[in-house]
This record gives sequence, C-alpha cells and structure tokens, in this order.
Amino acid sequence: MTGGREVAAAVALRIADALADPAEVARTLPAERRHTLGDGLAGTGLLHALLAGAVPGAAARARAHWRLAAETLGDARPDGVFRGPGGLAASLLAGAAVVSRGEGRADTVSDAVRDGVRWLSARTEVIAGRPWPGTVPRSFALPWTVYDVMSGLSGTGRVLLAAYGAGWAAEAAPGLLAAQSVLTRMVLGGTPDRPGWWQPAGHLPGRAPDRGEGAALTGAAHGIAGPLALLALGESTGPPVAGRREAVRAAADWLVSVQENGSWPPRTPYGAARRTDPGHGPGPGPGPGRGFGRRDAWCYGSPGVARALALASTALGDPAYARVAGLALTALAGRPGTTWDTDGAGLCHGSAGVLVCAMRAGHRSLVESAARLTLRLAPGPPTARAGSPDAPTPGAASRCGFLGGAAGTALALAQYAGLLPQSSPVPWDCLLLAG
Repeated sequence: MTGGREVAAAVALRIADALADPAEVARTLPAERRHTLGDGLAGTGLLHALLAGAVPGAAARARAHWRLAAETLGDARPDGVFRGPGGLAASLLAGAAVVSRGEGRADTVSDAVRDGVRWLSARTEVIAGRPWPGTVPRSFALPWTVYDVMSGLSGTGRVLLAAYGAGWAAEAAPGLLAAQSVLTRMVLGGTPDRPGWWQPAGHLPGRAPDRGEGAALTGAAHGIAGPLALLALGESTGPPVAGRREAVRAAADWLVSVQENGSWPPRTPYGAARRTDPGHGPGPGPGPGRGFGRRDAWCYGSPGVARALALASTALGDPAYARVAGLALTALAGRPGTTWDTDGAGLCHGSAGVLVCAMRAGHRSLVESAARLTLRLAPGPPTARAGSPDAPTPGAASRCGFLGGAAGTALALAQYAGLLPQSSPVPWDCLLLAG
C-alpha cells in the first residue's frame, strides 16, 4: 500500500472508528431512520462487517449495529432494500460471511440471512404480482418507485440475485424470477418514442423544472440503467427468464441512442429518443434534463449508466456497449474532478460513487481522480452526543449513512486502499448494481 492508498486507508479507518458506537449513530438520526441501510445502522453495520478481516473487533461492532438496527426496526414500512426489513436483510447478506471469517466462528448469522431473503422474496413476489400493464400506448407501465433501485424491483432483485448465487437459491428464486419477469415486460412494452419506463410529468422524481409531457429516466438510481444492470447480471449468472436477453439489448440500445457528447441526460422528454448504431459515437442533442439530478454522479449520471452498459456488453457478448461505456468514463476522467456535477463525497450523489464505478471498470485514471476528490471531501467525525453544541440536526441525519454519508464514503475508500476482501460471495457494491 503506497501513497494515496495509505491515506485512503487511514481516512476509512478513522471514519469507522468514529462510527463504532451504534447508540451514538442512532442518536444522530430520527427514530424512523435509525434502522435503515441508506442512512442508519444497517449501513454502518455493513461497514464494520466488511472491515472484519482487517480490523480487530470490527466483527463485534457489526453485530452490535445489526442488533440495534433490528431493535429499532419496529413496524417500519417495507420499502425496497434501503429502508425497512429489506435493508437489514441486504446488509446481513452482504456482510455475514466476512464477519464470520473475522471472528473465526462458524456462525454466519445464516438463520437471519435466510429469514431476510425469504421475506424479501415474498415481498417482491407481491409487488411484481400486481396487475401492472405490459405496454404503454399512451401512458406508463410502472411507476419509477416500482422499478427503481432504491425502493423497487431493481434493488430487491439484485439482492435476491446475490442471495441466489450465495447459497440461498431456493429462498431467493421466486422473488428474483418475478422481479426480472416484470422488468423484462416493462422494457419490451413501450412504443418507439415512449419506452416502457416512461413517466408522466406528475410522476417524475424530485423537483425537476420544465417537466413538459413527461420523460424517460436514464440513470442508475431511478432510471432504466438500474433495470438494465439487473437484467444483464441475471442473463450472465441467474436462472433463465423468457425475453430477458432481448430486453437487455433493447434497453442498452435505447441508452446509446440518447447519449449527448459522451454522457447522458438524467431524463429525456417526449420524442427525444434517437435510434443509433451502438458501435458509433454519441449522438448530438441540446441537453434535455439539465438541472435535474447529478449528471456525473452514480445516481443519475454517466458512471451508473456506463456500468450498466458494461454489464450488458458482458451479458450479450457485444463489445460495442463496452466501448460506449469506456468512452463515457474516459470523458469524465478528462475533466478535473472539481468540475464534476457531483455533490460531496458520498456514494449516491458524490465522488465515492464515481470511485466505485471506476474501480469496477478498471479505469485507472478515473479511479485516481475520484479517489483524490473523495479524500479531499471526506467527512470529519460524523457523530456527536445528543445535546452537544455540534450535534447534527435532523436535516443532516444522513451524514452517517451508506448512501450519502460517511459509511458509504469509508467503504469506497477502504476498497480503494485494499482493506476489503478481494472476493466475496456477495459484493457490497451490488447494492448500487455496480457488480
């Protein structure tokens, strides 16, 4: 370990140490968010679990965070894999094997993992089994909250695919097949100018101006890149699903068709889709969707879309998609990190998410740029005792968490530094559909 990686290791361990006490983490959060993977204890527990092979006592910390997450879960509403029971199930699945190795114990909390996978599979079957329309002649097939990574079928489906390959195939298969079948129908069920993931103006996420007649979303968090990544990974490693291969190609071709000078708008309005040869370069365009989302971040931007296209390239054996993805990452690497349209050092909107996607792609120059920016922006100690002058307000509650806070930043830096296991039956970045 040399240079920047030594610094990254030190920063990651400093953050983990500041997040050691689960009660302190819980005190920084509103009660309804304490258990969550996105903001709370399921996320901080995952950080400690994945450091169990490198940090003495990290496995015990992970168990303490998971225990308090379960205690504070209560009757939280089911909501994908970042809140509610699904978030704790995903955290346990991704971290349990490392915890067991770190403690030298045979116990891998397998009963809790199995129960969580069964619950998540059954919940996914319920959602997928609703009478969603299969075509969109003039409206939409699925609300984005049903298909997206954060609360919908792409996120739960990816966790179930990981469970399917890690020893829980029987428990995961029903929900996994249901999720992929619905997403396949969605992708194949559009019209030439309104694809199956089209959202009317009143249904778009966020507070985007100039919503017009609606839009199709491109990015990994809420757009078609999330379903594409899941379907591509399923095509490579999962059980067969009718039509899935055609859906992977259709979604990948659509993303290629709406490029703008080597990147993607977070949303494309009515009539914006253009058919192009995926072997050719980016198409021209005025930039619909600017000002909405983070164009260079994992959630809405090029890193997440490029990762989905790379997965599609592997699934289909078609290098054209990988070339498009590589060109997009190279274009991002060619700009100073200080000019990127990202926000902070987090995974979702920030530079840590770029770092994760760049590491997955093996894009060395982008890895180094993203690591430098993440180290420059990395947070200080993210917890404070309740009632102290520097105790965070509820508006700052996500600063401990996995998606936008210190835990996610620490995980990206720890992976860059080589502190995390070189291989795992469930890669932690599957929660971002990066792998």
